[in-house]
Amino acid sequence: MILAEMRRMLARNKVREGVLKPADAGGGWQVALEDYEGQQHALTRHDGVARLYHSLDRATAILRELGVERICVVERF
Repeated sequence: MILAEMRRMLARNKVREGVLKPADAGGGWQVALEDYEGQQHALTRHDGVARLYHSLDRATAILRELGVERICVVERF
């Protein structure tokens, strides 16, 4: 889901919360929106590959810039 699609989802009040989680391959954070059914929609590039952010602060800023108020950070130990 590209940024424009995320903005539309937010405008339609379809978002429960933003989610930040470690990338499966490591080395960054993945940004997603979770809808009210619990499905997560990851932020991707135009080619469908997930966008990764090396800084948790930058990943958080993306959700804040979109207007997401509730953000969940998932950490793996």
